[in-house]
Amino acid sequence: MRFVIYALDKPDALPRRLANIDAHRSYLGEAPERHGIKILLSGPLTQDNGETMRGSFFLLEAENRAVIEEFLAGDPMGAADVWSDLQISAVFVRQDNMSAV
Repeated sequence: MRFVIYALDKPDALPRRLANIDAHRSYLGEAPERHGIKILLSGPLTQDNGETMRGSFFLLEAENRAVIEEFLAGDPMGAADVWSDLQISAVFVRQDNMSAV
Protein backbone atom coordinates (compact mmCIF):
# COMPACT_ATOMS: atom_id res chain seq x y z
CA MET A 1 0.00 0.00 0.00
CA ARG A 2 1.08 3.58 -0.54
CA PHE A 3 0.85 6.26 2.11
CA VAL A 4 1.40 10.01 2.19
CA ILE A 5 2.79 11.70 5.27
CA TYR A 6 2.32 15.45 5.51
CA ALA A 7 3.87 16.96 8.63
CA LEU A 8 3.86 20.68 9.40
CA ASP A 9 6.43 22.11 11.80
CA LYS A 10 5.58 24.02 14.94
CA PRO A 11 6.06 27.79 14.48
CA ASP A 12 9.22 27.80 16.64
CA ALA A 13 10.66 24.51 15.32
CA LEU A 14 13.20 25.63 12.72
CA PRO A 15 16.17 25.70 15.14
CA ARG A 16 15.25 22.20 16.43
CA ARG A 17 14.78 20.96 12.86
CA LEU A 18 18.21 22.21 11.85
CA ALA A 19 19.83 20.79 15.00
CA ASN A 20 18.37 17.33 14.24
CA ILE A 21 18.56 17.25 10.43
CA ASP A 22 21.65 15.01 10.29
CA ALA A 23 20.14 12.49 12.72
CA HIS A 24 16.87 12.58 10.74
CA ARG A 25 18.68 11.91 7.45
CA SER A 26 20.69 9.11 9.03
CA TYR A 27 17.46 7.58 10.35
CA LEU A 28 15.89 7.77 6.89
CA GLY A 29 18.94 5.98 5.52
CA GLU A 30 18.54 2.91 7.73
CA ALA A 31 15.12 2.74 9.38
CA PRO A 32 12.79 2.24 6.39
CA GLU A 33 14.29 -1.14 5.50
CA ARG A 34 14.17 -2.23 9.14
CA HIS A 35 10.45 -1.38 9.24
CA GLY A 36 9.65 -2.90 5.85
CA ILE A 37 9.03 0.50 4.29
CA LYS A 38 10.14 1.83 0.94
CA ILE A 39 10.48 5.61 0.60
CA LEU A 40 9.28 6.51 -2.89
CA LEU A 41 9.61 10.28 -2.51
CA SER A 42 10.49 12.54 0.39
CA GLY A 43 11.72 15.99 1.22
CA PRO A 44 11.14 19.03 3.36
CA LEU A 45 8.13 21.23 2.83
CA THR A 46 9.33 24.80 2.34
CA GLN A 47 8.06 28.34 2.39
CA ASP A 48 7.35 29.76 -1.08
CA ASN A 49 10.97 30.89 -1.28
CA GLY A 50 11.86 27.21 -1.76
CA GLU A 51 14.47 27.36 0.98
CA THR A 52 13.03 27.86 4.47
CA MET A 53 11.92 24.45 5.73
CA ARG A 54 8.48 24.25 7.35
CA GLY A 55 7.60 20.56 7.40
CA SER A 56 8.12 17.11 5.92
CA PHE A 57 6.59 15.16 3.05
CA PHE A 58 6.84 11.44 2.34
CA LEU A 59 5.34 9.08 -0.19
CA LEU A 60 5.90 5.59 1.19
CA GLU A 61 5.13 2.01 0.38
CA ALA A 62 4.28 -0.09 3.44
CA GLU A 63 2.16 -3.02 4.52
CA ASN A 64 -0.15 -0.92 6.70
CA ARG A 65 -0.59 2.24 8.78
CA ALA A 66 0.76 0.60 11.95
CA VAL A 67 4.14 0.11 10.27
CA ILE A 68 4.17 3.80 9.28
CA GLU A 69 3.31 4.90 12.82
CA GLU A 70 6.07 2.70 14.26
CA PHE A 71 8.54 4.15 11.74
CA LEU A 72 7.56 7.73 12.64
CA ALA A 73 7.82 7.05 16.38
CA GLY A 74 11.57 6.60 15.98
CA ASP A 75 12.20 9.64 13.79
CA PRO A 76 14.47 12.23 15.46
CA MET A 77 12.17 15.03 14.26
CA GLY A 78 9.39 13.58 16.38
CA ALA A 79 11.66 13.21 19.41
CA ALA A 80 12.79 16.84 18.95
CA ASP A 81 9.16 18.03 19.02
CA VAL A 82 9.43 19.56 15.54
CA TRP A 83 6.08 18.58 14.03
CA SER A 84 2.79 20.14 15.12
CA ASP A 85 0.42 18.49 12.68
CA LEU A 86 1.25 15.08 11.27
CA GLN A 87 -1.19 13.50 8.84
CA ILE A 88 -0.96 9.99 7.42
CA SER A 89 -3.22 8.89 4.59
CA ALA A 90 -3.36 5.90 2.32
CA VAL A 91 -3.28 7.00 -1.30
CA PHE A 92 -4.27 5.38 -4.56
CA VAL A 93 -1.87 6.70 -7.19
CA ARG A 94 -3.68 7.24 -10.49
CA GLN A 95 -0.92 9.15 -12.25
CA ASP A 96 2.82 8.92 -11.81
CA ASN A 97 4.89 11.20 -13.99
CA MET A 98 7.97 11.19 -11.77
CA SER A 99 10.00 9.20 -14.28
CA ALA A 100 9.41 11.97 -16.82
CA VAL A 101 11.06 14.58 -14.57
